[in-house]
Amino acid sequence: MENKRVLVIGAGSYSHKNPSIKGIGTCLVERLAKQKDFSVLFTYYKSQEGARRLVRSIKSENPSFEIDCLIFNSLDYELYWKSLESILKEFGTPEVFVYNAGLRVYKKGLTEEEKEATMKVNYYCPVFLIERIGEKMHNDGIKGKIVLTGSVLAGKHHPFLEDYCLSKGLLEKYVQEKTDYWKSREIEIKVVSPNLTRTPMIEERIDFYEEEIKQGKRPKIVSPEKIALTLYQTLT
Repeated sequence: MENKRVLVIGAGSYSHKNPSIKGIGTCLVERLAKQKDFSVLFTYYKSQEGARRLVRSIKSENPSFEIDCLIFNSLDYELYWKSLESILKEFGTPEVFVYNAGLRVYKKGLTEEEKEATMKVNYYCPVFLIERIGEKMHNDGIKGKIVLTGSVLAGKHHPFLEDYCLSKGLLEKYVQEKTDYWKSREIEIKVVSPNLTRTPMIEERIDFYEEEIKQGKRPKIVSPEKIALTLYQTLT
């Protein structure tokens, strides 16, 4: 029996200050690698060093595990899709597609360019990929799963994340409206909506968040390993 093929957009990130802190995508790939019945293709953008480190680490523990990575820029998704589509011809149409990329800009008063970038990474790109990969699953007779990460909960108390919350909210709305459509194509689509998670993405604001926790304004920060476990349980 062939391994279940999993495509993860957005993995390989580690904290430069504390390498033990990892991104959700990195933790998910590590968890998948503990099983024998998966093959994983994941993408990175700025975290090339981390992506290669992740592949080396997994291969050192399990040399036979099928894993590869490539660069993918969600800001220029139509161009990068051509490269990804070419790689998928060799890898095969995934049974599971996870979109874990995200963009948050921590500043008051985003420029129009920053607003557009946030919307591209958090909404336009995942919808673009869902529709293309979902159709590939359907055409190949695959009863697939599509899982998206990102939550409006993570930024609802933060005054600078309105655009982030808007973009993720639109993605959640897309899933709600398209669930039956994809179900009719035998594809399950879900959003995993974690609250604030201790990943490299939030490092620059960690003191702010921890102070809010002390004041009782938000729940405790959860670990990326915990969210990765939730993701794993969702896609298996």
